[in-house]
Amino acid sequence: MGRFGLLGLLAWIGLLAWAKGPLGQGLVVADAGNHRLVELSGEGRLVRVVPLPSPFRYTDDVFLGPGGKVAYITDPEVDAVAAVAYPEGRLLWVYGTPGRPGKGPGQLDNPDDLVPLPSGLLALADIRNCRVLLLTREGKPFRVLGRTGVCSNAPGFFNKPNRTGVCSNAPGFFNKPNGAFPLGKDHLLVTEIVGRDVAIVDLQGHRLKTLPLPARYPSDANLTPWNTILVADWSDPGAVYELDLEGRLLWRYAPTDPEGRLDHPSVAVGLAHGLVALTDDRRHRVLVVDRRSNRVVFQYGKTGVPGSAPGLLRFPDGLDPMR
Repeated sequence: MGRFGLLGLLAWIGLLAWAKGPLGQGLVVADAGNHRLVELSGEGRLVRVVPLPSPFRYTDDVFLGPGGKVAYITDPEVDAVAAVAYPEGRLLWVYGTPGRPGKGPGQLDNPDDLVPLPSGLLALADIRNCRVLLLTREGKPFRVLGRTGVCSNAPGFFNKPNRTGVCSNAPGFFNKPNGAFPLGKDHLLVTEIVGRDVAIVDLQGHRLKTLPLPARYPSDANLTPWNTILVADWSDPGAVYELDLEGRLLWRYAPTDPEGRLDHPSVAVGLAHGLVALTDDRRHRVLVVDRRSNRVVFQYGKTGVPGSAPGLLRFPDGLDPMR
């Protein structure tokens, strides 16, 4: 197929996806302040609200497993993560010791994002323990990436040992990771808050590359369907950045007008038809933005108005496209 034939095919696929609505097959939103999941249709209509079980109380991330029958959730306030049946909301298993943060067996300290991987494992960023855990789909520990409690960006050389005798700049360490997302079948994109970068690592934790990020507080770098990286800047004013796999900046979304300004956006994901969906946490809304025009083409939630009634959100902190 010639170049223009391929471009035409991609454009046609995009038009077909857009015909389903700006949200593709739909979105599920972690509405943290209301402790629930909110499902939207491809057209943006409210499909259902799923209350979440105790001991969780501020579920700030959600990712759907293959087939969409299981939702993986995290709660930094109780320092635990879980799998729940979707859309019933029934608890399937818990990992972590609710209400007891730590680094001992079965403990977490500020967990963030429980993400399904192509390998069948789950990746979990354990921020204050400076590690990424790989769990089985049944919630059992499989592997620890990084060294628990040793927080350092790893530029690829050895530094002087710290007080414990550990060479903490050795490759394989992380510094406050807040997201670990799949990069193909065998690698991860690990966002590091301290150092403001994304580490590309394999599933054994070997650091292959480190990409500096323009964000002041980078959050949840993840791969788009078109093979670029999106990362949110969890700041006020906030921003969303798109980079290629070499770290070159391709696009920046950081409106400055009173209505458009972002306040602590925590995640941005690419939709199948080239749009970007993001949570604007402290303005209580989810936006879908056209990268070509920088125009908001869809909004759920009323700007600056928290609530639980239909059409309102309260600190939406995570989302995942329906597949």
